[in-house]
Amino acid sequence: MSQCYLVIPDTINAYYTHGLLYLSASGQCECAHLVAISEIMPATSPPEYQVTTCPCTQIGSFPYKVHAWFELAEAPETVTVHTAAGPQKVEVQPFPPDLSEDIATPAQLTDQLAENEVIGISPNSWDINRAITDAVSKLQKAYPGEVNATLTETGVVAAGSPIGIAFLYVKMRQQTAAKKAAKRR
Repeated sequence: MSQCYLVIPDTINAYYTHGLLYLSASGQCECAHLVAISEIMPATSPPEYQVTTCPCTQIGSFPYKVHAWFELAEAPETVTVHTAAGPQKVEVQPFPPDLSEDIATPAQLTDQLAENEVIGISPNSWDINRAITDAVSKLQKAYPGEVNATLTETGVVAAGSPIGIAFLYVKMRQQTAAKKAAKRR
């Protein structure tokens, strides 16, 4: 049984892009290095989240900044985040042009994609297989049984403090039906 408990964040932000919900929270608490954002289990529909920490030997209150990525097929208008102050409804927004005064939002999170393009992301890791699997999954939903795509771009984004976004991404483009017909001739 877990000894972890809810904390009260000063700020909670929610952003959505390319099938991923990004939640960030900041505040002060004991055991700040153990603060995490997680989905409430068992899973609910729509999903709900929580900001928790676990006991440690530190005495006092320390600042924390934490974030997490969650896969969601559709962008919700709001999400519920459980805290020690009770459940909070947080408005989900597109990523802003600037995450902070010092950091511009990576273009991969704000660019509009062409109708036949997808971006696959491996949040908080450099796992290219995970990013490609994410992109192919999105293409399979958009083009069931007809995926014929080209990897057009790959890269790594690491935008440091205070948000701490890091991910590997791939951009894939579905080949059009006209191109497939021309190849068959």
